[in-house]
Amino acid sequence: MRKLKAAFAVLTVIVFCLLSFSVVFAGGEKEEKGTSGKPVYEVGYIQASSDAYYQMQADAAKLVVDYINENVDGYDVEMTFVTSESNPEKELTNIEDFIAKDVDAIIDFTFAAETAQRGAQLCNKAGIPFFVVGSTAADGPGEVTCTIKGDFVKMGGMIGKYIADHYPDAKIAIVEGVLGQGIVELFEEGFEKNLGPGNEIVLKAPGDWNAEKSQNIMSDWLTTWEPGDFDMVYAMNADIYLGVVRALEDAGKLNNPIKIITHNGRPEDFQGVMEGKAMATNSNSPTYESGVLMKVVTDVLQGKSVPKLVITPSTMVDKDTPENLLGWELDKGVTAFKEYEIK
Repeated sequence: MRKLKAAFAVLTVIVFCLLSFSVVFAGGEKEEKGTSGKPVYEVGYIQASSDAYYQMQADAAKLVVDYINENVDGYDVEMTFVTSESNPEKELTNIEDFIAKDVDAIIDFTFAAETAQRGAQLCNKAGIPFFVVGSTAADGPGEVTCTIKGDFVKMGGMIGKYIADHYPDAKIAIVEGVLGQGIVELFEEGFEKNLGPGNEIVLKAPGDWNAEKSQNIMSDWLTTWEPGDFDMVYAMNADIYLGVVRALEDAGKLNNPIKIITHNGRPEDFQGVMEGKAMATNSNSPTYESGVLMKVVTDVLQGKSVPKLVITPSTMVDKDTPENLLGWELDKGVTAFKEYEIK
């Protein structure tokens, strides 16, 4: 009987050891990653909406994260994506949610500059780096770790100069993006400064980066249009361009006499330029900007210093200069992450 009890005790110890080994083995991969000294940075990414520009930028960021986790030895990145659905209140809630989750960094493509300023204040209090991409935060006590965007004044100025050089007598109607986002106002500042003395802005209305709304605006303007009222439309992005061109085509006035100039260099407006439906576009790449963004964010998380503002490139493209197109291919994000030098 004693031998039986002893044998049972030995068996119990063996079973316990085997179970313990199984638990350790099952969690081995996670433990090995956690004890290897390789940090995993948790980043929250807030899109303004699911519209094309924002979505392409987010998709490129995802591709860059995959590249980092597969090819970079020093760290990994886990990124959570949410969208504010063009709603500043939801944007602020998204920021607060990421702060509550104690992420290592927050990226915000703001729909309202004032909301980004409030987000900066909250992140400063929580000690979380806060990055604004493709837009700007309003002035205030909140400190943005780094803003990564195009030079909006310069971009608008390039379009204004193009009109001054090629259409020195043009009367211009502007279909704008979202007012208060920190983009439109800067576009117009540069645009107006670079127009020629014979140019005149005669109409403005916000199309909110939306094709349907922009089409309706242009259709309404055309109901009272008389020769000489305006003969050039500045459409502030590719979606606005698509709405404006539909309205002008429906009315039979595209290039007869009303011409379009636009922003983005998205495949749709670039094709329009090549087909002669738009005179030119200011090309910038949200996917390239994503790579620059991820370079900046990961540098900060590794303890490196970065400037408060990083400017991404833009170019003018017309039918004679298609080689100037920057392009929206997703892999441009990885290219920028690998090659861009932060100055």
